Amino acid sequence: MKIICFLTVRPSELFYNYCKLLKNDNYDVYIFIDDNQYSIPNCDHTIHIIKLDNELCESEGFKNTVSYCKHKSCSRDKALYYFCKDTTINYEYIWFIEEDVFIPDVDTILKIDDNYKDGDLISESNAVCYDNKRNWSHWDMCIKECKLELPFCKGMICAIRVSPKMLTFINDYANKYKTLFFCEILFNTLAYQNNLTIINPKELSTIEYRRDWSKNEIQKTHLYHPIKCIKKQCEYREYCNTNRN
Repeated sequence: MKIICFLTVRPSELFYNYCKLLKNDNYDVYIFIDDNQYSIPNCDHTIHIIKLDNELCESEGFKNTVSYCKHKSCSRDKALYYFCKDTTINYEYIWFIEEDVFIPDVDTILKIDDNYKDGDLISESNAVCYDNKRNWSHWDMCIKECKLELPFCKGMICAIRVSPKMLTFINDYANKYKTLFFCEILFNTLAYQNNLTIINPKELSTIEYRRDWSKNEIQKTHLYHPIKCIKKQCEYREYCNTNRN
């Protein structure tokens, strides 16, 4: 069994209904919600909807992965806490996917998994920094907050796949230091420093920080970031499945 885990703030009914389509005999689906007061309209709980107490996750060190929410637990921290602490959940891999990542087809993730059956971390890229001289503001922040020594690594983590082994190192870090650190450095650095297998497939090369994607650019084989409007995601998905291979 593999898990697809969506990281959200207040997911819409439209988003929820698509997530349900991804659940099958081989994939279980979770949605983690930042806003604990929010309820998805017309939610039938076909898939797992998880809201966790912020203070619980923060007290266990699962916080600080989001740069603009310092020392707080957001949906990514909560998801990491949940899967690190609940040892009854058996899985081969977990996909952590932000809600503004566009999935063109219900089989897109399955086909990526078929192409890359191994790997402790699948991410968009993995840039290694061996010294403090790097023209990227988040390096300075990480050097101040991270308890590890150089080298650090970074990559876009809007959509990543991780192994249970990868999560053990995240859990160990949270247990030891009672915090995590910036997510775009966290996963790649812990994987790299612990000699885990990192794969940067072409299917994730379309995960970018900022870009206005047109529907003519979409391929069913890739994941795309960002497409923030869920209605636009639906429109693109319909176009892709009608007009493109």
